[in-house]
Amino acid sequence: MAGGLLRGSVVLVEGTAGTGKTTLGMEFIYRGAAEFNEPGLIVLFEVSPDKLVRDAALFGWDLPQLERQGRLKIVFTTRQVFQQEVQQADSLLLDEAAAIGARRIFVDGLVRRTPGDSDAGRNTPEAFHLLAEGLQRERLTAMIGVE
Repeated sequence: MAGGLLRGSVVLVEGTAGTGKTTLGMEFIYRGAAEFNEPGLIVLFEVSPDKLVRDAALFGWDLPQLERQGRLKIVFTTRQVFQQEVQQADSLLLDEAAAIGARRIFVDGLVRRTPGDSDAGRNTPEAFHLLAEGLQRERLTAMIGVE
């Protein structure tokens, strides 16, 4: 990544299952919290928090310790709730981010829909634009894993 991400940017990391999106996102949040004093939020839809913590430990990343120190929050939710939350001014999710002073967020597992999908309207360019605006409004540097 040649120097990292620009503060306040929203970066998409796209790939099929097993390409390393989650590992990259975990490292982005872990290094921010552990090395740069930039607390972070990890939002999960399918991977359980327990599995994420186990996988992180294989790299020597102690996510529970960062949580105890108030420098990390792991949120397990649904895609629909997440999209509604970041588009609201009184979002509980964004309140959680503010409570720990989050500067980074990793959203793992947004799914790109194709026009033939029955619920394709949920992840339209307009919906992504609203999501990006919500994250930027809160001054969060964001990495979003997309399949």
